[in-house]
Amino acid sequence: MNSNESLMSYLCLRSLLILFNIAFWLSGLSLIWIGVWLQTDFENYLIISANYSEQVYGILIVMGATIIFVTSLACSCIVKIQSMLVINGGILITMLFSLLSLSIYIYTYKNQVINGITDGISNEINNYNFSNSTNNDNLLDTVQKNLQCCGNQSFIDWPQDAIPKSCFKNLKLYNSVPNITNIYETGCAYKLKNVINKNFTAIGLTISIIALFPFFGAVLSFGLSLMCNKGGYEMIV
Repeated sequence: MNSNESLMSYLCLRSLLILFNIAFWLSGLSLIWIGVWLQTDFENYLIISANYSEQVYGILIVMGATIIFVTSLACSCIVKIQSMLVINGGILITMLFSLLSLSIYIYTYKNQVINGITDGISNEINNYNFSNSTNNDNLLDTVQKNLQCCGNQSFIDWPQDAIPKSCFKNLKLYNSVPNITNIYETGCAYKLKNVINKNFTAIGLTISIIALFPFFGAVLSFGLSLMCNKGGYEMIV
C-alpha cells in the first residue's frame, strides 16, 4: 500500500471514528431525555409500586451527562493528539461495560417495580379518601383513568357503594346504581405491569444498542492509533 492509499485509509478511519463519536454524543442526550421523561410523564405509573425507587432517574441522567462529557473530550483526542487515542479507546471500553451494567440494572429495576404493583395498588385502595382530595387519591385516579382500569385485580376490589369516579366510563352515570357496563372491568395491576414491562424493556434494549457505539468507537480508536504509529503521524490533520 503506497503513502496515498495509507493516507486515504487513515482519513476514512478517522472520519468513521468522528461519526461514531457524534452518534454516541447524541445517545447521551437520549438517555437524559429518557430519565427526565420517566421522572415527569411516567412517574405516576412507577410511584404506585410498593418497591418504587427514584434513583433510576438520576442514574440515567448522570450516565447521559457522562457520555456527553466523554465524547466532547474525545473530539480533541481524535483531531489533535495521536497519543490520546489509546486513552480514548480505554475510556470507551469503560463506558461499554457501564452501559451494559446499566442495561442489566434497568431490567432488574423493572422486575422490582412490577413485583410491588399489586401491594402498592392495594395500599392505595385501603388509604383512598373519598371526602378529601390528596396526592395519593389523585395518583390512583390518574392510573385508573389513563389505563381505563379499576381496582387491583378488578372493580370488585372497591366497596360496591364507594367506587371512585375514575372507574366509570361515563361520569354522568356516576351517581346511579353501579352498573358493570359503565365500570372498567379490567384491574389496574395487569395493565400497569404490562405498561411498565413494555416501556422498560424498550429502554433496556435502547441502552444495549447504545453500548455498540463505544464498542466500535474503541475498535476504531485502537486501529487509528496503530495506523498512526505505523505511518509515523504525530498530529492528526
